[in-house]
Amino acid sequence: MGKLIPVAVILVTLLGGGAAGYVLKPPPAEEKPAEEGAHVAKPVKADLVEPSAVTLRDPFVVPVLRNGHVWSNVIVTLGLRSEQTPEEKILLREPVLRDGLNQALFLHGSLGGFDGDFTEPRAMERLRKRLDEVVIRHLSDETVRILIVSLARQSA
Repeated sequence: MGKLIPVAVILVTLLGGGAAGYVLKPPPAEEKPAEEGAHVAKPVKADLVEPSAVTLRDPFVVPVLRNGHVWSNVIVTLGLRSEQTPEEKILLREPVLRDGLNQALFLHGSLGGFDGDFTEPRAMERLRKRLDEVVIRHLSDETVRILIVSLARQSA
């Protein structure tokens, strides 16, 4: 008799769980009949390509120099958006992209791009244009665009 009690508890628990699941399941969705004369558009999958957006794994750290000394550091997190290049190809090319993007960011910093109000729209546009040229050249994709995910300047 003592050996049947654990089995009975297990059975009651299983039945209680099953009953609770049956009672608490959501009601089935009702399909509404189409109204007369209503046109139901079906999605076309032929030439629609979902754009891929990839955030590069690590942020870029760009030193800002004044009089030959590090004045501050700019930390930039970048991403890429493309309508033609798949995410996998972007991630495979990440080391080459990072090299080119680092070079462009260092050039931008040495030309004073991170001085003063560096988030001003014209300064941001110059930075985006410089970075877009790098990714277009390395991925051979005219639709790829740089995404500036975050941008911060820290005093050294």
